[in-house]
Amino acid sequence: MIRPPSSTEWDTSRLSAERRAYLDKGLLFKEIAAQVIESATVISSRIEPYRTGEKDGRQIIFVVHVAPQTCDLLYNAPDGIRGRYWQSPDHGFAATRRLIDGLLAKLIGEQPPAPAEKCAPMSAEDIRASLEGISAKIWPRERDDSDNPLWAEDQLKVPRWEQNEQLVEGKGPSWRRSFTSDDLEIKGAIIGADRAEYIPEVKRDRSCQIHKFGFT
Repeated sequence: MIRPPSSTEWDTSRLSAERRAYLDKGLLFKEIAAQVIESATVISSRIEPYRTGEKDGRQIIFVVHVAPQTCDLLYNAPDGIRGRYWQSPDHGFAATRRLIDGLLAKLIGEQPPAPAEKCAPMSAEDIRASLEGISAKIWPRERDDSDNPLWAEDQLKVPRWEQNEQLVEGKGPSWRRSFTSDDLEIKGAIIGADRAEYIPEVKRDRSCQIHKFGFT
C-alpha cells in the first residue's frame, strides 16, 4: 500500500519549532494543493527556446507567488510533492499533473508573452499544449531574476536520499536544499511548431530521479 513516509522516514526533528508546527500537521496532498491553487498569483511569464535540441522547440515558463508557508509545505511536508515522489514515481507525476491542471485557468488567462530572441512566439493554444505536456513540471523557484540562488541548506532528514547521495548517478546533497521564497515555477513541456513534445534525454526519468534522490 502506498502511504506517506513515517516520522523516521521523513524526519523533521532538526527543523525549527515554527516550521514543524505546520509541516508535521498531517496535511494531505490534496489540502496542500488546494492552498497552492487558491493562493497562486502569476507574477511573470516568458518563452524560452530549446537551446540544446530541435531549433523549433520552445516552452512557456510561469512564476507564481503563493501564500506564506505554502511553498515549504509543498516541498517539505511528508505528503507534499516530494513526499508524493518519495511514495512512488507515478504518485509524484500525478501530483505534479494535479497542480498544473488546477492552475491552468489562471495561467491560460494571461496574455502570451513576447518570445526570447530567435525564438518562435507561442499562441494561447501553444501555451496550453506546453502546460499539458507530460514533461511539464512545477517546482519551487530556484533563482531570482538576477540569477541569485533562492535556497539554503536545510536539516530535513530523509534516509533514502541520504544513503543515495554517494551513488554515481545520484544528485549528491542537492535534496538537502530548501527554498527561501514563496514563488513556484511552472515549466511547460518543450514543444515544436507542430506542438510535438521534445523531452531531453536527461529528463526522461525525472520522476524516478526524484523518487530515488529527492532532486533532479
